[in-house]
Amino acid sequence: MESLRLLVMETYSSLLDRELCINEWAQERLSFAEPFWRFMSIYLEPSVLFNLLIPLSGIYSQELLTHLLSAVTLVSTLNSFEKWIYPEMRPLWWLREQYAKGQVLNKPQVALESNNLSCETSGGLPCAHSMTFTVFILILASFFFVHCWQRYVYWRSSVWRFFLYPVIVGVVVCMWLSRLYLATEFLHQCVLGSYFGIRALNCFEGNIKYLYSRRRRNAVVVVTILGGIAVGVYFLKLRLSIDPHWSVREAFKWCPEATYMRHEASPIFVLTRDLGNLMGVALASPLSKQKTKESTFLRRCSVLGALELINYGLRQATPKQNGRFAFLAYEFSRNAFHSLTLLKYLTKLY
Repeated sequence: MESLRLLVMETYSSLLDRELCINEWAQERLSFAEPFWRFMSIYLEPSVLFNLLIPLSGIYSQELLTHLLSAVTLVSTLNSFEKWIYPEMRPLWWLREQYAKGQVLNKPQVALESNNLSCETSGGLPCAHSMTFTVFILILASFFFVHCWQRYVYWRSSVWRFFLYPVIVGVVVCMWLSRLYLATEFLHQCVLGSYFGIRALNCFEGNIKYLYSRRRRNAVVVVTILGGIAVGVYFLKLRLSIDPHWSVREAFKWCPEATYMRHEASPIFVLTRDLGNLMGVALASPLSKQKTKESTFLRRCSVLGALELINYGLRQATPKQNGRFAFLAYEFSRNAFHSLTLLKYLTKLY
């Protein structure tokens, strides 16, 4: 059994060493598009999806907003739970740990550049950017295609469908390249992130009628249980002498500048954010009974704009200096209020 464990660890180490070469290749060959890679990672990250892009989808359709918010929230919660339970190494951490260990004989002959975006404080697997962005772009593309199919006869040709598939794959691959270039993820973390996102979306779509019809009480109980599981994992790790904040300590250890790290990127914050969004979805249940209301384009823009300005002000007012509990409780409540308003009360303001 011990020999099998050693074989698995050696194979895993060899895989990570080889994937470091992919990160190095990306930094050497793709530096000409650095502003684009930074744009992908900064403006298409999960928090931007929740606080800007998904709310803006309500300008087009409340149905699209509901679909995006519920699906991306569920997928992001799965991602944050996996990282909370078993965080995996990131490229820069792995590279520097290998050089810091004197007993490692075959050290990877790789040089990676770090920057302010490389100082992530959560685990690497699965890539949250790839997972949430894949789900977001698939839902958006499907709504766009159905809209054009219903309105324009020439869109009913199969040519457009085959044209749309490469576009979707292309933008997802661009997200992978962005994460590889910034040395925040290994390739397998990006690929598995998109794969897990697609599988989770398939499961969501297959059970959407059941999920949308759940009563508020049942949904709230499920979210409360998930919160209890998260707390239980924390104390179980302490019981087993496992550091619950291992990934944060790795970031502090290897980040070139401590000010590059963000509170809102830590695993416990991300999990609290996702559980807050999920609680908002639960409080708005059953989603199948939410009524839509017709309104003008300018009316929808003004209402959504005012709501997101309020949400932005609340985000800026987050009490980061008043202790961890106040910080997490505030963010949980803010995210729950935001998603609840988008799903249940937004149409009443139209």
